[in-house]
Amino acid sequence: MSNYPRDEFDKVPETSSRQGVHRERLIPSRSSGLGLIITVGVLALVLGVAAYFVLPRLGIGTDDGDRAPAADSSASVESPEPQASEPGQSTEPTPSATAAPSAEPAPTPSPTPSPTPAAADRSQPVVVLNGSGIGGLGASVSARLGADGWTTAQVANWGGQPLQGSIIFYGTEDQLPNAQELSQLLGIPTVVQSPDFTLVTVVPGPGFQ
Repeated sequence: MSNYPRDEFDKVPETSSRQGVHRERLIPSRSSGLGLIITVGVLALVLGVAAYFVLPRLGIGTDDGDRAPAADSSASVESPEPQASEPGQSTEPTPSATAAPSAEPAPTPSPTPSPTPAAADRSQPVVVLNGSGIGGLGASVSARLGADGWTTAQVANWGGQPLQGSIIFYGTEDQLPNAQELSQLLGIPTVVQSPDFTLVTVVPGPGFQ
């Protein structure tokens, strides 16, 4: 307690935190601490965003394993450089050793000549048997054969079964050329081999001309 008389400044309670109307508070305000926290948070957020977008472009923090395939792919597309040929070495492509030879046309086989038919032997005699029933036909046929150079051994009538047409018989294979020649001469197409005839036998039948 002082000995001075009390005035208007002595009305402030002694337990109050107020130290005078003309002095600033010594205790810091709570609002200043909250602003510091917000400022630090904003700075941290800005730094995080900058690190996320800027550092990958600068190549910082990327994995070496991710860049290895890119290097391999770039190396795989590189075309090999042509090797310089040695002096005196030809650069022309070597023909394949297994190249097929040029195909030559196969020779055309010549047609097999048909065997020449044996010539008729007019020295062999011929028998004429009339099978038409017309008298004198046997002699007429014999005359036609003689005019062509043939020799008639016998002229008679046919004694076998009645015939439907004219026939020329021959006994052996060597007589076939003579029978074919007489077939063309007399116009008789039927030529028959039979062991019953020893000589070529002409039998003019019905309708013989």
